[in-house]
This record gives sequence, structure tokens and C-alpha cells, in this order.
Amino acid sequence: MANTLPVNSDSGTEEDEEIEPKFKYKRIGSDLSNILNTDVVTCSAIHPKFLIFGTFRGRVYLLDHQGNSVESNLSNGDRHTHSVAVNHIDVDPKGEYVATCSDDGRVNITGLFSCESNQNLSFGKFIKAVALDPEVKSGVRRFIVGDDKLTLYERNLLKKLKPSELCSVEGNVLAICWQGNFVAWASHIGVRVYDLSEKCSLGLMKWEVPAQARLENFRCHLRWSNANTLLIGWVDTIRICVIRKRNSIEASSSNLPGFVVDPISTFQTTFYICGLAPLAASQLVVLGYRKDRSPNYKAQRPLLCVIEYKMNTSEEVCTDSLTLRGFEEYTVNDYSLGCIIEENRYYIVAPKDIVVASLIETDDRVEWLIEHNHKSIQSDIFFKILYTLYWPNSLFDLSSEFHM
Repeated sequence: MANTLPVNSDSGTEEDEEIEPKFKYKRIGSDLSNILNTDVVTCSAIHPKFLIFGTFRGRVYLLDHQGNSVESNLSNGDRHTHSVAVNHIDVDPKGEYVATCSDDGRVNITGLFSCESNQNLSFGKFIKAVALDPEVKSGVRRFIVGDDKLTLYERNLLKKLKPSELCSVEGNVLAICWQGNFVAWASHIGVRVYDLSEKCSLGLMKWEVPAQARLENFRCHLRWSNANTLLIGWVDTIRICVIRKRNSIEASSSNLPGFVVDPISTFQTTFYICGLAPLAASQLVVLGYRKDRSPNYKAQRPLLCVIEYKMNTSEEVCTDSLTLRGFEEYTVNDYSLGCIIEENRYYIVAPKDIVVASLIETDDRVEWLIEHNHKSIQSDIFFKILYTLYWPNSLFDLSSEFHM
């Protein structure tokens, strides 16, 4: 990790600037800095073991979490690179195989340290999305490719690939996210969920076309927060969906799938969405791109926002304005958000800058409180707070004195 990132509160008043922060930020440096000096990041995959970045020149890089290069099959020759920018990267749960795709029409399945299941497929058309089987097992037996249709590829006993068309598509597949038996994917008109076990679509969620723009000009951001909860962020709308089994009354109707997609919350944001991830119950971390421009018509700083949602409403818990390298020249599609949910770490990915946001821990809170004690709270309450942070089972009741 490199230097700490400058962060501005988005509130604007002197009093609000003293609000205790939610995140701390670090830039990733080391070998990544050398890569960014000569190339531009176009997509990424965040794994608990490593980071993978695809670039404008079609290269794919494997690095550790400090930004140091890791030797793998991706480093050897041009077989696992693309001739133009990499559009999408997916990694299997074990961190053994990587799938990449590009507008050069190729899909590469690469074993990082083994060549046993490698595949290099050429489709002769733009490929925007590819997904590996999320089931934890050795090798890659299944993967899904999206072009003008959604196609599942499976290995047979002779290790030959057998394609099966799952769905026809309105336009092209723009994004894919696979969890268990459910595959969420976006086309030019909305988002569908496909049930692999029943071999059927669970319906279409149409998306509102933005004013004076085309829906496909915005990246659709899909993420499974658990086995049956799908997060969708597209343009300036977020939708939380739960996949549930139909009840006995619903199941009595014939010719209906056994599962249904229930949108439990839909709401708009004040900014365009560049990525989203779960934080806690009913809370999301959202990377945002401001709709308005600066006085000199440049792009403004991106936002990292914690949003708490209910049925069809939301509230911004906190918002940080981030100073990323080159932000004034970026568009909404230049950013993405990766995460390691179990560690509450969020990766803000820009073409020339990668920053990690981590939740503030107890020691960080204590340090901040010490620095701001003379402005924010009385010393006797301050020491009670320290005591409560380190010994949460203490008998102090701070609710009447200080809201934490």
C-alpha cells in the first residue's frame, strides 16, 4: 500500500467536517504504479487471495493486495492476452482459474498455475461478459458467455466443450453475475434471472431509459450479496431483489417457474452508479459519479456513499468525496467497485488509480477522537467512550451524553 488518500466530507459545513469518518483509505502502489504509468485499467476482479486487472492494451495482470506482481500463466507470452481492451474478468472461488473477454471476440479461460483446463475461444463478435461456475470444485467444467445470446459451456467426459443456448437476447448481453443455480444478466432493456436447475427465465425487470441517453451507454452493476439476494445498480437506480420459492397458492398456477424474483426495495440516487456492494443489514456501499460538472466543465470527484434502504426509500448515512488521479477526465463507465465482503474492504478502481476503503477500526476511532477531542466532546465523556470501545461490556451509559 502507498500513501493515504485525501478525502473530503461531502457535507459542506464546518461542523459536519468533524463527523467521525466511516472509512479509511489507502492507495495501492508497488508494481501497480509501474503498470499504470504505461497502461490504463479497464476492468478488475477482486479475490481474497489476489487482485487481477485487465487493461486498455489487452493485458491481464495478477498482483497481491499490496500491488506486487505475482508470477503466473498470465505473465507468460501473449496467449492469455487480448488485442484490444479487456471488457470483463471473472475468477473461480478457489482462485485457480480466470476468465477474460474483449471486443476482439475472444474468451480466454486461464489456469493461473495449471494449463489443464485452459480454453481460448473466438466468437468473431464483441463479448462484454463471461462468468465461471461459482461452485467450489477443481477445474473449470462450466462457464457462461454472453453475446447476442446467453450460452452455457460444459465439459463432457471427453473434455470437449458442449454449448447450450439458455436465452435469446434483446440486443446483447451487457453483464453477467452467477450464484448457485441462478444467473443474473442484463440486456439492452433490463435484467433477467435464469434458473439453471429448471432451465427457465424467472422474468424480466425492465429498466427506465435515461433522458437523452441510451441504457446500454451505462454499465449495469450486478452483485449477489448472498445465495438469494441480488443487488442491481444501473444509471441512477438501485434495486434489491430476493429470489424466493413460490408459496402453495402461487405454485398452484400451472406453467410457472418454482422460484420468483421479488424486488423488495427500489430507489434512485442523486448520482450515477459506478458500483455497489453490501455492508450490513439494509446498508450498501455505493460508488457514485456526480451528474453535474465543475465550473470548467470537467468531471467532479467520485463519491463513496453508505446508503441505508427500506421498502422504496433510502438515506445516505455518510458520503466521502475522493481525490483520485485523473478524475477530471473520467466518465461514469471508467470506474468500478470491487469488494471482499468478509473483510469489509472495498476497492475503488479508476483507470489510473486503485484505492482501498476499509471500515474504521477501534484503534482508528480512538486516534480520531484524540485528534478531535478539543472540538467535539468534553474530556470526561471522551474517556468514557474510550473505555466503552475497548471494554464494550462496561456499565457506562453514554446514550444521554453522546450519540455515537
